[in-house]
Amino acid sequence: MLAGIGLISGFIPDISLKSPSISFATNAYAQEFTPEETENYAKAGYEVELLRREVYQEIKSLIDEPPPNIVCDRQETLENLNPNVREIANRYCNQSQQIVRENNLSINRFNELKSYYDLRDDFYKQVQNTLLKLQN
Repeated sequence: MLAGIGLISGFIPDISLKSPSISFATNAYAQEFTPEETENYAKAGYEVELLRREVYQEIKSLIDEPPPNIVCDRQETLENLNPNVREIANRYCNQSQQIVRENNLSINRFNELKSYYDLRDDFYKQVQNTLLKLQN
């Protein structure tokens, strides 16, 4: 029901009910990420997802309905929010950026890796394995 990691190309997070689909040819990205990037993406993605869930619930309880789609790099999705929700959304966007940078990724690189992850191919499997290792 909720977006996976809740991120969208062009910038970081998206607080939404659905996630856009992106497709690439499999051979176009076969070796375009390193083991270090895989681990950094897994850590950052996990932290951002926890934050997204928290913010989603915070906004939902404030307005007593599911939040509208909020995309950090699309100012129009923030402009029409009531001031309290806009403040929460802005905080979420800033904290998400910080999480990504703390995990040694640029915003653009994180979004590139997100597009690979969304394909549920090799990179997805590697991220899932990394998350399992990190839990142990």
